[in-house]
Amino acid sequence: MKVIDDELWFCVDCMISAVNNDYSGLDYYLSEPEASIRQGEIQRGLENLGGYPVMGDETEEFSRRGCDCCGDTLAGSRERFALLGDDDDD
Repeated sequence: MKVIDDELWFCVDCMISAVNNDYSGLDYYLSEPEASIRQGEIQRGLENLGGYPVMGDETEEFSRRGCDCCGDTLAGSRERFALLGDDDDD
């Protein structure tokens, strides 16, 4: 595997989804239709990255930067990720 990008920052929703493939937390603060829409946004973001996101060891407890996965621009916590790709991809 090779590192494609190591400066990605994910919101909490995308972080949990990327690491655990778990969307159940969306149900705590969104209605069922809203959670379904949000899940779709996250899944599209992960698919569009085109690699394998791996969580780093850096956290910004409060950030105004947008999420590099779903594009969310709400301020909040961000987790650093690296994107890995196959060695034969060029």
